[in-house]
Amino acid sequence: MPLFTEINSLQDIPTFTIKKEEVFDSRGTRIDKLFSLMREDTRDHIGVCRSTYRPIQMDEMLSIVDRATTRVGGINHVGFTIAGNGKRVVIQSKLNDQFNINGDAVDGVFYTVLDNSGMNSNKIIPSTRRVVCDNQLHIVKREAGRGKHKGVRHAFNFDESVNEIVNRFESNINIVKSFNSVVEKLQNESFSSNQMLQLIEKLLPAKGEVSTRMLSKREDIFNRFEQGIGNNGGTKWDALNAVTEFESSKKFTPEKLVRTLTMPTISNNALDILTK
Repeated sequence: MPLFTEINSLQDIPTFTIKKEEVFDSRGTRIDKLFSLMREDTRDHIGVCRSTYRPIQMDEMLSIVDRATTRVGGINHVGFTIAGNGKRVVIQSKLNDQFNINGDAVDGVFYTVLDNSGMNSNKIIPSTRRVVCDNQLHIVKREAGRGKHKGVRHAFNFDESVNEIVNRFESNINIVKSFNSVVEKLQNESFSSNQMLQLIEKLLPAKGEVSTRMLSKREDIFNRFEQGIGNNGGTKWDALNAVTEFESSKKFTPEKLVRTLTMPTISNNALDILTK
């Protein structure tokens, strides 16, 4: 079953309502200032919040994203998935214009994470997809220190939030476009088999004796360096794609996707090492 459900527009995403409900302890005493966040349709508990928190409903947020991406232009919403019974909804979008870097086609992809848990802000995360092998590289961590993926606040009025998301998408489009120069640089820098082995050991270090499972993972990445789709085993671009192909080949659940989008991956680490 595909991770994402395909859509033609944001209107194809099913919506639900989040309600705040009082919380009681085992003796039936009301816990002051604490509320449970519940999906009204399924009665699933999806988070906890304080009394001052106002849930931003999905139809509100989708309207904001729709208005913002219409203003930015050139963005098509192509899929969605739901994690944790509705704790987070992830929207997959892509730039209409494809980048072609020395014959290697790369799509600009964006993931909007709508958080209903009361614990995190909504985020828009830039990514790229190498068309020849469908490898994905989420480049948010590379830009994290520069404030490019700050969350969209829950306490806002409609116009403020539209402007905020417009700014996020514009920043992320610039991140994806600037990544082209990184790709071109990696394509033009040679990388030997020995260097690849050293890179893999840095990415997958072993504490003590190397296990059979660890050896299998390392061999898998190395084989993709030399024999992966579109790879020739001779450049830093081949090295990065070996790692992203290894990670992209894993089976993903919606919950694991959210973790991959918001936490460091070995692909992120490989990119940092290869571009230093």
